[in-house]
Amino acid sequence: MTATLALVLAVAGGTAYAVDKITSRDIARNTIRSSNLKNHRAVRGKDVVRKSIKGRQIDESTLSAKPLISVAAHETGTECVLRNALRNCVADTIGLSRPSDLLVITTGNEETLQAPAASSCGIAIDGMQEALGVHPGEIGDNTGVLATNGFARTLLSRFPLDAGHHTVALRCKRLGGQVQIDEPTIAAIAIAAR
Repeated sequence: MTATLALVLAVAGGTAYAVDKITSRDIARNTIRSSNLKNHRAVRGKDVVRKSIKGRQIDESTLSAKPLISVAAHETGTECVLRNALRNCVADTIGLSRPSDLLVITTGNEETLQAPAASSCGIAIDGMQEALGVHPGEIGDNTGVLATNGFARTLLSRFPLDAGHHTVALRCKRLGGQVQIDEPTIAAIAIAAR
């Protein structure tokens, strides 16, 4: 047995080396290519440590935002005559496939119909009105269609909304005088929560 081991060592040049596992320390940087891999393909996602790839290492053209972002928008193109109670001047429904944060943007033009008037408008998600709205109005008479008080509101949900359908709306009411909101619009952008 000893003679056989001595013969093997002599043929091998006097040294023996056993390898049972190669680690990343055994490989020089930039020496392994896709052609060196068993299937001749690049490393796949499951081969990479989570959160180890940074922005410049990603080909953005291969990314799709569809699973992450939903969009809904609506423009009435008509007038919303206001009363003393809140009413939806424009609304839309957005479907969420997973829990998401919601950014809602609304615009409109407040127009008085006779004497100076004032109104209050705010964004509502699923009927829940934002705490702080906008109060467009006039001190002097402003009865022309082209002479309006334009406004815009934005609201970011305070917490992610559950998956499913949600209603977003611009809700307004009269505070004084005869008033309407011209061409109200709404847009909602949902970004899937992690």
